Amino acid sequence: MLLIAAPALAQRSAGDRANIDPQFLVDMPVAGIIPATAGAVETYLYPDGGVLAGFTYGLITNLNVGLSFGGTRVIGSGGITWNNLPGLAVRYRVMEESMFNPAVVVGFDSQGHDGWVPFLRQYVMKSPGFFVAASKNYQFYGTVSFHGGANYSLERHDRDSDPNIYLGAEKSIGPIVSWLVEYNFAFDNDRNSRGFWNGSLGTGVRVSTNIGFNVDILFKNLLTSEFAHDKIIRAIRIQYVRYL
Repeated sequence: MLLIAAPALAQRSAGDRANIDPQFLVDMPVAGIIPATAGAVETYLYPDGGVLAGFTYGLITNLNVGLSFGGTRVIGSGGITWNNLPGLAVRYRVMEESMFNPAVVVGFDSQGHDGWVPFLRQYVMKSPGFFVAASKNYQFYGTVSFHGGANYSLERHDRDSDPNIYLGAEKSIGPIVSWLVEYNFAFDNDRNSRGFWNGSLGTGVRVSTNIGFNVDILFKNLLTSEFAHDKIIRAIRIQYVRYL
């Protein structure tokens, strides 16, 4: 409510008219930073009535902090499975993008996605944990962005202690729409099915409105890798960004 009441211009994260960096591609963090004095509220809707709500704030230049919390079956019937703990996120941009160099962000994010699984003591899609992400933008029939990163999740109860890497891209489609694709190699979540192609492939579209809302329609786990979920996951992320 405070964000909606703020007398400032709305921000876009998609399309040729994007004027603020996204912080995530499909699941994994990229090198975007919300500007200082800007805030973002986000709602992520996932299968089985799952709802995850979060808030991110640009504390100072190049430094973002955030909190999130949610649960499965928040919408629907039956008992709610709440996340184990609130998610904490901190990110800092250590390198600005230039003609030859990507933007680079380092950070920590304890928020996983698509539901907490109590008997596994982890999220369906593990939280990134400690991460470093790089992003580079180019002009090509609009804009095209390439993203990559490495992360080390602290969710280790499955005895899979490997670090992880991920790659992705974003292509603008007109002034307010972008197409997203991400491959998470999931080396930290492949259990007994270890291999280069046992990861999670996700895609989707991001649409930005002229009043500050960004809506992601996501299709995840397209290779139906057997983590804690062996089906394609359909999810929606709604984000609202404003200067405070």
